[in-house]
Amino acid sequence: MSIHVLRRFAGLLLLVALAVPAGFGADFGTKVAFKQDAAVSFSTFTVTYLGERRVASDKYPRGFVLYDFRITSAHGTQTISWSAGTGDIGPALFRVGGDGFALELVRSDKLGRLEKNEMVVSRAP
Repeated sequence: MSIHVLRRFAGLLLLVALAVPAGFGADFGTKVAFKQDAAVSFSTFTVTYLGERRVASDKYPRGFVLYDFRITSAHGTQTISWSAGTGDIGPALFRVGGDGFALELVRSDKLGRLEKNEMVVSRAP
């Protein structure tokens, strides 16, 4: 490769870096729309909704509906599940690297009611 090609390539990389805003992706702590099999990007990971499934339980014959999400980052891939369970609507907690996060559906502690296709991903203390 000639020095001229390398300089042009370096210039192009600089232009791309300047064009992409810092923290590119969805913002933590805000309502974010999602749909099945479509990745939602956050600054250090993506969240992909995989679908819902029903799980039977001896104590609750009707079972529970679980909503499955795949979290993908430089640290690997994990699947988390959110459920309203017996009606106590709380977040699904997960970790990426050394940082903790919370995924909320149906209702957010800070933002209130969420639509069926909305989630809130926040940093967990």
